[in-house]
Amino acid sequence: MNEERIAASLIRAGLLWCQAEVSDEELPVSAAWLAVSCRREDGRRDETVNRGDPQLIEKANAVWLRLAIDSGFMGEDREFLVGVDCADEESAPILRWARVRLSGDWDVMGVGAASGVLGSAAGVPEFVMLSVDGNIILRGTTWKDSIGVLAVPNPHMIQIIRDYVKRRNVNPRTPDRERAEGEAWLRKHPLGED
Repeated sequence: MNEERIAASLIRAGLLWCQAEVSDEELPVSAAWLAVSCRREDGRRDETVNRGDPQLIEKANAVWLRLAIDSGFMGEDREFLVGVDCADEESAPILRWARVRLSGDWDVMGVGAASGVLGSAAGVPEFVMLSVDGNIILRGTTWKDSIGVLAVPNPHMIQIIRDYVKRRNVNPRTPDRERAEGEAWLRKHPLGED
C-alpha cells in the first residue's frame, strides 16, 4: 500500500489523513459500494445535480455537505472513513477504510473526484464513505445526466448488504482478510435470521 500517494490525493480534496486501518469489525468496503442498490424503504436519501449545470461542482459539494450534516454522518471532529484501494497498479484491488478529517478548505466533487481516489475526473465522482460509528454510508456517483450523493443509514439492517457479505464469506475466491472482516462485521451486528 502506498499510504503517501493516497494521503496526498486525499489532501488535495481537503481530507486530512488520520490513520490507515480501523477496526476489523467495520463494514467491508466492497459491501458499502452496494448503497446504490438500496431502496428508499431502506432509508436511502438521494440528492443530484444536473451534469449540464454551470455550477456543477459547487452545487454537488453543497449536496455532499448537506447530506453529511443532515444524516449525522460527521461528528464535531469532522472525521469519517473513506474507501480506498491500497493495491499498486499491477495488483488486484485491496479495499480498505482510511480515517480522514475534513479540512476547512475542501472540494470532494471537483479536485477530490479528479484525484483518482474519489472519482475519475472533476465532476465525475465515484466514492464510498462510512461514518466512524459505521451507521451511515455516503456514496458519490455519476449517473447519465447527473451526479449526486446518497446516504444510507444502518447498513447492518439492510438485507441486500448483509446477503452480499454472507456470499463473499463463503466464496473461495474471497481473500482471507476480506472474509474475516465480513465475518467479524456480521458477528458485531447479529440479526435473528443469520
